[in-house]
Amino acid sequence: MSTETLTQAIGAGATVQFGAGTQFLIVTAAASVTVKAIKLGSSNKNRVFSNVPAGFKFTADSPDDGFDYLQVTSASAQNVTLAVGTDDVTYSNNVTVSGSVSTVETPAGTLTDAAPVVCNTGAATAVVAQNLNRKRVTLSVDPAFAAGTVYARKTGGTNNLLPLSPGMSYEFAGTYGIDVRNDTGTNATVYVMEEAA
Repeated sequence: MSTETLTQAIGAGATVQFGAGTQFLIVTAAASVTVKAIKLGSSNKNRVFSNVPAGFKFTADSPDDGFDYLQVTSASAQNVTLAVGTDDVTYSNNVTVSGSVSTVETPAGTLTDAAPVVCNTGAATAVVAQNLNRKRVTLSVDPAFAAGTVYARKTGGTNNLLPLSPGMSYEFAGTYGIDVRNDTGTNATVYVMEEAA
């Protein structure tokens, strides 16, 4: 009994072959593929799996129901990895590490000291636009603002997600846009500092 994992490049509309076995698992495929499991001399045991994605698995009921080779066809050019053989296997992208692991956060390369944003009362004001290069943005409500608390929300959102108190700074480590909702009765000034890669 054995199983091997093989990767092959498939051109658009092309077909490649993988070996014999009683099971196969599509480990990686960017787009769906069609797999034909061919049994030589027994066409009634041939199987066709059309437009199946990565993670699709087939296991024959018995060794006699296995296949002699696989034909894999892809509509688009891509690399496809299959685990093929006689063992019933699974595949996981999760990794468990024993011992210590070090992670490193690369520093920001750009610091933008944006102009303060006045958030009118009775409205949600766009304070920060979406920025796919952003590492972090810090919002600070004017320390002299005495009217109360305003709220951070996702851009265009309807729920008040995070209360922002005067004189406090709040970090957001995301690329999304942020609104500030102000229902205090007084316009509030929010200071913005954005860090990008």
